[in-house]
Amino acid sequence: MRVWRVWVAMTAVALILAGCNTGKVSEQLANTETLAQNKQAIVFMRIANPDPGCLSLGGHLGAREGAFFRPSQMIRLQQIHVTLVVEVLLAPGEYHIVSLTCFRARSTMVLAEPQGNGLMRRSYATFTAAPGEVVNLGQLKLVPSKRSAGVFRSFHEVDVEVTDWPLSELERFKSQRPKHFAEMKVRLMTANSGALTPEVADQKCAELKKLQAEGKVQNVPAACSAPAEAAKRGAKM
Repeated sequence: MRVWRVWVAMTAVALILAGCNTGKVSEQLANTETLAQNKQAIVFMRIANPDPGCLSLGGHLGAREGAFFRPSQMIRLQQIHVTLVVEVLLAPGEYHIVSLTCFRARSTMVLAEPQGNGLMRRSYATFTAAPGEVVNLGQLKLVPSKRSAGVFRSFHEVDVEVTDWPLSELERFKSQRPKHFAEMKVRLMTANSGALTPEVADQKCAELKKLQAEGKVQNVPAACSAPAEAAKRGAKM
């Protein structure tokens, strides 16, 4: 599934993500009955390194808030050139991967689409966590398929893929985290396309029409003349 996103240099985001979840979930918690009683779940996921220049990778999980997404839980993988898995203890519910951050030696690049007021427009992948679950969500991989340099930033068109872990990684995890592995079930997260929701499509059209009326843009996408039909087609703007 193909989506459009922007890698934006944002050093300030490094401060926000400094408190990311970097530890492991104790195997003492890998008891489904206890997790169910405590209304908790344990989830595991791998996020493939999208750029060899990244020294570590972080991100945000979020919850749906109307047509958009509110970041909540922070995650971070250190030393992503070796095999590491994100391990998170969560309350039951639906979660979305709403941003990914590449920490370079001298810069920070964020893959996200901010809406304002702390909200994000897009979800890259979705999963659910139920009480008492120990679940493997698979591996999220972003594959750049096109790049064009802009004046101040670069735009990437990427394919979002979710796959099972390679057999070698499952065997490694089994040897390193045997209790988690024994309880773990696999339910792959769902990769989300870049199609706009009807609400977001209408809002984008309204913004573009306002800018056109103010003389800030000359044209608006043809899809904005029929936003309802554009939403059905999953229009991208």
